[in-house]
Amino acid sequence: MDPAGGNGNGLAWFADPNAPITDETQYQFFSQKQIAGMDAAAIKGAIAGAKASAESAPLLNYLYWVLTLKLASA
Repeated sequence: MDPAGGNGNGLAWFADPNAPITDETQYQFFSQKQIAGMDAAAIKGAIAGAKASAESAPLLNYLYWVLTLKLASA
């Protein structure tokens, strides 16, 4: 488990509904949308705008998971 409460990588990523990552702005934004209605460019933009740091790793892992699901659904 990472510090934000996420587990796994890629398609195996998951988090408890009460994990700290659920308080992140990006998580709240994307978690309220249906995968089919998401804009892949917006997800990529969120990834591009993040810092490549240990603190950002949990959110980046989530965004990568969302992007992978979005591209798989296209």
